[in-house]
Amino acid sequence: MNIMKYFAYAISILFVLLGIAILAGFIMNQGMPIQFRIMVGIVLVLYGVFRFLMTFFKKNQTREI
Repeated sequence: MNIMKYFAYAISILFVLLGIAILAGFIMNQGMPIQFRIMVGIVLVLYGVFRFLMTFFKKNQTREI
């Protein structure tokens, strides 16, 4: 496993944690409508899960010529 795969896993986990923090109200809790905060939190969590799964199931794309 190379460094870019570790970086992709770290970024996907960061997106999930950021989405959970927004949903829990730790971030963006003042001056934002609750519906907007929930929508952004869910989108970030789903995007993080998507990135994690795409990285996990990505096949090795290095081809020898």
